Amino acid sequence: MKTRPLRQSWVLLLALATPALAAEEGGQEGVEGRVDELFLGDEAPLNQRHELEAGSGLDWEEDDGEATFEVPLHVEYGLTDWLQLQGEAGLSPDGEASTLQEGSVGMSLALVNDGERGLAVSAGAQVQALRDSPEESMRPAVTPFLLAYKNLGPVGLNASAEVDLLPSSGGRDGTVHPDLSVGVVLGDGVLRPTAEAAWRNEQGTNTGILAPGLYVHPAKSVEVGVSVPWRLQSGGESSLGVSALLTWSGGGSE
Repeated sequence: MKTRPLRQSWVLLLALATPALAAEEGGQEGVEGRVDELFLGDEAPLNQRHELEAGSGLDWEEDDGEATFEVPLHVEYGLTDWLQLQGEAGLSPDGEASTLQEGSVGMSLALVNDGERGLAVSAGAQVQALRDSPEESMRPAVTPFLLAYKNLGPVGLNASAEVDLLPSSGGRDGTVHPDLSVGVVLGDGVLRPTAEAAWRNEQGTNTGILAPGLYVHPAKSVEVGVSVPWRLQSGGESSLGVSALLTWSGGGSE
């Protein structure tokens, strides 16, 4: 009696993955995003088979005169053209030591990867350990997500939707934190202006974010990005920050 839902889940997964698998077997060229990493969301186009991507950066934010810093780290590896493994971590410098604020490992599956239409859709999930605040202990979370990308002439449009599912842990109630974002990138030259917007629930507070930015591609394998996120919380509080990213990618199928 318990095998039918499992079989149905596998059938649904295979049906969703069929377009991407057919594109790979037929040699159809896939979609490449305008940037490797976004600041507020995730890119829907996945890495190519055997392509490795790694990067780090710095997030700075000032709130009520108090500055906070976080160093994001990420790594992604394409097992195939339609299946990707990824890991992320966020470190908060504290004197001579650094505190792990969050860490995650996950997998992404390409549902659509159509280079002719300039359309990519992917889905996946990641397992996380994160802190509700710097003073609290780590707690587990599961985050399913859905990503979409479309080339619109000189503009690349990326949208992402994810939700952090945090079960009850350490005397804390279970919570659900949605995260919606959209980003546009202009051009594909050395300089690529970008604008992102997001709505998310941060530690129980609804927050809107606007983040204009600029990416520089000094080489095909290197990307440097700078963004200025402005946060506006539901209570009227606002804060301004600066984020920077350095990303390297290499390898991949020919």
